[in-house]
Amino acid sequence: MTSQAVSAPSVPTAPPAGWGEGMWRLDAHTDAPGWLGLPARVDDPEAWVRDRAEELRVAWAEHGNPEQSVVVEEILRAGLAARPADAALAFQLWPVPATLVAHVDAAFGAPPAGGGPREGILYEAEGLGVGVQTVQQVHDEPTGITLVGIQISFITPEAAVVVTFQPTIGELLTLLIAQFHAFVQTLTFTAPDGRPVVARAPAGFIEDASWADSLPAR
Repeated sequence: MTSQAVSAPSVPTAPPAGWGEGMWRLDAHTDAPGWLGLPARVDDPEAWVRDRAEELRVAWAEHGNPEQSVVVEEILRAGLAARPADAALAFQLWPVPATLVAHVDAAFGAPPAGGGPREGILYEAEGLGVGVQTVQQVHDEPTGITLVGIQISFITPEAAVVVTFQPTIGELLTLLIAQFHAFVQTLTFTAPDGRPVVARAPAGFIEDASWADSLPAR
């Protein structure tokens, strides 16, 4: 429930050069409690929902509320159905014994034709190199709340990795941001020939010298 490593054949855009010569691999891990991996394919989705709901019930122990069981299953079912098709890794985060969740995913594919983000701040990750972090804001009309998310793009000439904390309420993002950054620090991307793929700062950002505090202890 708290770790996942995947060799993913799906990509967000076109396959990177050399795709037919082997498998690209995106790996990561997290020891943070409550990170539930969302698989790309499930033979029996309802059995998966029941099993994960039972895992949460056991993990929550006396802190859980039996009346939440139906809602928990609905959230799990919705999370599985809404899993991004292009994600190599996807997680539903359950930080507290309650029906409060967030979503994190990581995808890879060919570098974007436009060269990636034009704005943002530089972000250094141990395994992926230097990327660009941008903040996403989505206004939720029914509630009037502005949801906030984070996206970090690591672009190389041959491929790209994009890690996303899906927009959520600000309080939940604040609660989980340290875990998210710690997760990003564990990501590694490997080419079919076994070579680690590491991004460099985009040329347009070098002169700005603007860096995110990307340490996982935040």
